[in-house]
Amino acid sequence: MPARQQQPAPLDEVSSLVGGRKIIVASNRGPVEFHRDAHGKLTTRRGSGGVVTALAALAASLPLTWIAAAMSKADREAFPDRDTPALEVRLGRAALRVRYVNVPPAVYARHYDEISNELLWFLQHYLWDVASAPNITERQYLAWDQGYRTVNHALADAVADEAQASAAAAGKGRRPAGGSDVLVMLQDYHLYLAAARVRERLPHAILQQFIHIPWPAARYWQFLPERFLHEIFESLTANDVLGFQTEGDARNFLECARWFLPNCRMDLDDGRLICRRHRLLARVYPVTADGEEIRQSLNSAAGRKGAQELGPLLADDRQVIVRVDRLEPTKNIVRGFLAYERLLAQHPELASTVRFLAFLVPSRQGLPLYRRYERAVRKIVQRINSTSGTPDQQPITIFVDNNRPRALAAMRRYDVLLVNPIIDGMNLVAKEGPLANARDGVVILSRTAGAYEQLREAVLPVTPTDIEETADQLYEALVMPARKRRQRAELARGIVQRETPADWMRSQLSDAAEVRRAAAAAAQYAGRKTLARAL
Repeated sequence: MPARQQQPAPLDEVSSLVGGRKIIVASNRGPVEFHRDAHGKLTTRRGSGGVVTALAALAASLPLTWIAAAMSKADREAFPDRDTPALEVRLGRAALRVRYVNVPPAVYARHYDEISNELLWFLQHYLWDVASAPNITERQYLAWDQGYRTVNHALADAVADEAQASAAAAGKGRRPAGGSDVLVMLQDYHLYLAAARVRERLPHAILQQFIHIPWPAARYWQFLPERFLHEIFESLTANDVLGFQTEGDARNFLECARWFLPNCRMDLDDGRLICRRHRLLARVYPVTADGEEIRQSLNSAAGRKGAQELGPLLADDRQVIVRVDRLEPTKNIVRGFLAYERLLAQHPELASTVRFLAFLVPSRQGLPLYRRYERAVRKIVQRINSTSGTPDQQPITIFVDNNRPRALAAMRRYDVLLVNPIIDGMNLVAKEGPLANARDGVVILSRTAGAYEQLREAVLPVTPTDIEETADQLYEALVMPARKRRQRAELARGIVQRETPADWMRSQLSDAAEVRRAAAAAAQYAGRKTLARAL
């Protein structure tokens, strides 16, 4: 099915589509992280992850409340119990309300580590070695029943409580009419069981869920226990709109629904399902980068500080390769460095003329596999620096922290941006790079990243498992003539600039409004038929 055609959408058009509805976003990770500053005061900083980046523009243009799980000790201090009211925080220049759900740490660990990450994340990125893993045992069933489902229901209940409290405060009584004045935007794979619970408590709310990661084929999903599959698909079909990054992901979902929901009617070409008289629209909405947010970040005090910190590394005329990733296996960081090692072996003269800067955000450090992967990354960096570098010139410099302004400052300067994930739903770095860059930098991008569907004509493609090809493309990017570099950079920038976060939101909201209008018309028609039979 085709992606929804996105035309430039002013923010007032998005606001018009929302109408007077209260917007509630729900995700696993919140838009801000609470922490204690040097004086012991509880304060916030911007959260990491693609969900925050994708929805930040919405927070800047429309009032919303964001429901999420309390993840850190400071998060739990800010929200000590379920009755703690929402707090107003800042996300850049935007103000929004957040309400974090404080579940017991052991319950959250089962939800986040054992199910969301060890099972769903690896399944949806085709990372299982199914000859040996996973082994579904009593432990996974316990984690599902007393972790994943528990947290999903807790966040769903917080959404419903917030909607009902808002309606009561607006003078609509203590029993609002089923959430008809609420738009709920559920995010990603952590909340596959939330929609059914929200629908139960707010039967007339508009529910949208966006899946930010890849959606694999039906036969791969069958490695999950049947009960897990049944609960996932039954809940997802409680949404009005289900969004995906690519056409392949949306079609895979519909094929899965045909396998796992045999009693539902569907139109595969149009992406429509009807399950238990409820209509669902499956659509493609490629997440886009926020050019205005990037510009503001680069020009902010934090952006200027980040550029200053990088100054010594960028002061000479050496070419710069940059990568910006979460520090985890799907990002394929080790193979990227192996390709760079191969490049230096083939062209040793580049060791003194090229610098590689890697900005790696720690991710899921509670999982042993991720800690092992970080050690593997550091080991290959140490090896390359010891064999190809000197005490004064190190081929690779890594930064392991969450400092987005500094990473953007580096992207402004890159000659080559390496984005070689094993597989990604989209990968916003591939889109943010051309917007931030000021040097006609070349993007190298995996064919298996969702962004490749849009950027294929403007990037140098690589197969993520092919170290030789990646090394060759790194060399091609470094020696490419200035005219070709400029053409590719301008083409990439033009593709990304065709759409804005407001367009992304408008498409989803417009489709949600269409589904609800169709449902209302069908209900009205059914009512007339019932009345006619009665007469």
